[in-house]
Amino acid sequence: MSDGSANGAHERTGLLSYTEDDHSRKIIDFTDWDDEDPRNWPKFRKLTNVGIIALMAVLSPLASSMFVPGIAQIAEDLDTSTDVVVGATTGFVIFLGLGPLILAPLSETFGRRKLYLVCFSVFALLQIPTALSPNIKALIAVRSISGFFGSVGIANGGGTISDMFHPSERA
Repeated sequence: MSDGSANGAHERTGLLSYTEDDHSRKIIDFTDWDDEDPRNWPKFRKLTNVGIIALMAVLSPLASSMFVPGIAQIAEDLDTSTDVVVGATTGFVIFLGLGPLILAPLSETFGRRKLYLVCFSVFALLQIPTALSPNIKALIAVRSISGFFGSVGIANGGGTISDMFHPSERA
């Protein structure tokens, strides 16, 4: 569906929606100036969303190495070697990379907003058991799972931006 512009500047595509009643998906079509259409949101609202998503996308990779300066202390506290503690960062980064393979398709089924809220909440909450990990096995497991849920900003940022901005407005 197009508004007829030759360069596709205002190309209109429907958004995918998941209905929980019958577990089916459908395309959401908006009228030209529908307030629910993210492309019709005020610029401030769009930029606020982009800012939040950008922070999410930066925070997760930052969290991958945030505790590197304390590796020696962590190794001492958990009675293990520093090489083993590096495994917690390795697990985080591996799952940070694998997360988008699962989370991006899930956002098309369940919606990006739900995924952002659930995944980033879980990511934030997982920092508590990370800090309280009684042994290295728990630390590696929790950090790995945290990497998966933290990847939501990376996984869905591009799709969210394409939902909000016409192709001619994207950088």
